[in-house]
Amino acid sequence: MKLKILGSGGGEGYPALFCSCTHCTAARKAGGRSLRTLSQSLIDDELLIDLPADTHMHCLQHGIDLGSIAHLFITHTHGDHYVPNLLDSRGTDFAPVMREKQLHIYGNADVKRCYDGVAQFFPVRREIRENILFHELTPGVTLTIGKYLITPIRAYHALDQVALNYIIDDGKSALLYLVDSGFPKEETWEFLKAYPSAFSCVVMDGTMGVNYYECHMNFQENIVLRERLLAMGKAGEHTRFLTAHITHNHAGLHEEIEAYFRGTGVEPSYDGMELEF
Repeated sequence: MKLKILGSGGGEGYPALFCSCTHCTAARKAGGRSLRTLSQSLIDDELLIDLPADTHMHCLQHGIDLGSIAHLFITHTHGDHYVPNLLDSRGTDFAPVMREKQLHIYGNADVKRCYDGVAQFFPVRREIRENILFHELTPGVTLTIGKYLITPIRAYHALDQVALNYIIDDGKSALLYLVDSGFPKEETWEFLKAYPSAFSCVVMDGTMGVNYYECHMNFQENIVLRERLLAMGKAGEHTRFLTAHITHNHAGLHEEIEAYFRGTGVEPSYDGMELEF
C-alpha cells in the first residue's frame, strides 16, 4: 500500500492565513517541511481522504488527476476537511473528459446534508448531481471496494455528528487513520484489539502538540497510543507511526517536532510525505 500525505496541517494551515505569531513568522521564513496545507491523504492513487480547500493545490503539486479517482472518504464536515463546492468542477463545462464519470463519497449523514445545503445557494446541474453518489457509513461496519476492506471507526471529535476515522486494509497491509480525533475511547480500543490484522502504518492526530484538549490528540498521547498498540500486538517493529494535523498554536517548526519525538518511534508527517508498506 502506498500512502501520500497531501496536507499535514491543522484547520488553519501552517502558517495560518492571517497570523503573525512567532511560529507562523518562523515557518514563512524557514519554508520546506514547516509549511503545512490542510489535511488530506491519498492511498494508492485510488482512495482519497477528505476534500479541503487546498485540494486543487495538492493536485497541482503532486500531479494528481482528480477525475481518475472514484472514491472519496470524508472524516467529518468541518470546513478544513470538506468543501463540497469543489465538486461543482466535475461538470462538463469544467471537466469535459473524466476517467471516472461517477464519484462515490463515503462518510456520515452530515456529508450529504452539507452538500445539499450548499446546493441551495449554489445550484448544481443535474449531470453533476446524478454522478455524485453518497454512501452513509456506520462505525464498525466494513465495506469492500475492489481489493480494499474499509472499516469506519468512531472518532472522538465533532461531537455534534458521527465523525469517522478509518481502517484501510488491502489484505497485505493495513492503515489506521486517526485524523481528526481525540485519544481513542475504550470501546474503540476493544474494537482495535479484536481487529484481525496488525497495522502497518498509523496516522495520528497531533493537533494539540504539547497541550491538551479532549477532542484532539497531543504529542504525548501519540507516544502512548503507539506503546499501547505495540503491547496489544496490533503493531510491530516495522509499523510506521506518523503525527499529523499539526498547528501553529501548539507546535513549532518541523525540526523542533522531530526533536521532540526523537527516539520514540513517532515521526512528524509533512506535506508530500510518501510511504509504502
